[in-house]
Amino acid sequence: MKNYKQLETKPYLLKNKIQNYLWGSKGKAAFIPKLLNMEYNQEENYAELWIGAHPKAPSHITINNKEVALNKIISENPNQILGKRVASQFKNTLPFLFKILSAGDALSIQAHPNKEQAAILHKKDPKNYPDDNHKPEIAIALDSLYALVGFKRPRDIESGLIKYPELSEFIGKEVVKNFCEQLNGAQKIQKSNLKNLYSTLMKQAINQKDKLKNSLNSLAKRLINSNIELNEEEKLFLELKKKYPNGDVGLFSIFLLNHIHLKSGEAIFLKAGIPHAYLKGNIIECMANSDNVVRAGLTPKFKDISTLIEILTYDYGPIEILNRNQSTENISYITPTPEFNIKSINLKEFDKKIESPDHKVEILLLTKGKISIQWQAGSTNKTMEVYKGQSLLIPAALPDYSINALDNSTLFKVQIP
Repeated sequence: MKNYKQLETKPYLLKNKIQNYLWGSKGKAAFIPKLLNMEYNQEENYAELWIGAHPKAPSHITINNKEVALNKIISENPNQILGKRVASQFKNTLPFLFKILSAGDALSIQAHPNKEQAAILHKKDPKNYPDDNHKPEIAIALDSLYALVGFKRPRDIESGLIKYPELSEFIGKEVVKNFCEQLNGAQKIQKSNLKNLYSTLMKQAINQKDKLKNSLNSLAKRLINSNIELNEEEKLFLELKKKYPNGDVGLFSIFLLNHIHLKSGEAIFLKAGIPHAYLKGNIIECMANSDNVVRAGLTPKFKDISTLIEILTYDYGPIEILNRNQSTENISYITPTPEFNIKSINLKEFDKKIESPDHKVEILLLTKGKISIQWQAGSTNKTMEVYKGQSLLIPAALPDYSINALDNSTLFKVQIP
């Protein structure tokens, strides 16, 4: 096995893996091939571009004309690439996974475990939970994002239970009555009642599949025959119902979760235990270096209902939108997690910025325009041109570098706090 410990201190272009999940955008609408300036295959779904060192699909860099996996390079050069503090804090691994996500169709309703839960799940079921890490994540809209995120306020859920009797009857009169009668209770009581309501819904879906199918069919029939204009969630229900003719409990979840619309530059941060589903749009996504997902519905994949019920926090109410004022200058998306922060940097042609990694690794992704990166190698000034769709690893050992805009450009920079 080749040893790459003699690593040159410079920026490295990354070669990244595309994930072709079925919900990804397709054909002329496929965002990732456009970003990468590559030909698209009409039959392929282009769902995610992974930028990082996750062992499932690590990025590669070229050394001596050989492509080498980034996780291997980091394991052999942790201090040089990550920086001493980061290498020590995160056990010689890159702590984040950076992605482009392009949803042409709805993703599953899901949640992510916290660190303690992830360790237990990985030990118990490594096939479905491939690592022992948590997965806090941020989603930043590149053009727009339509998503379901977090539970509605209890009073709004009550309105849905009244408006859609098919849902309340499926859950059960006693559970619904108990939920609705204690809406003025303390937050702890409301969370407990919400857990009881949602867990009953999910368990019923497992134990009474025929009843679930009939209830969903009944609601769909009533909405189709309605003379009143349908609202957004009703239209979404009917649209997704066509894809799950035999029933999926996620279809009822549409009426329990907040519907979120992000414009370009707006973002949401998702901590552990928050149910969510990205429905349509193109986003920058960054998360702790994990691929753990606990699915709840809107998917033919493995669903782990008992685990989901336990890991949800049952927080409720409106979701905070980051950068709601639509700033178009440099935007810092600060997260409460120690694994990552993201900056969006907008440059006009001929702008110049001097950057210092502060002895910590960085990854850059150019989503618009063209730039050059300049750095010092001994007594020599070196330059590299970077084009739209390309990404760079900036090792911690590089003291500083400059970015020169050769066109109006936008880049995203992932850093460690």
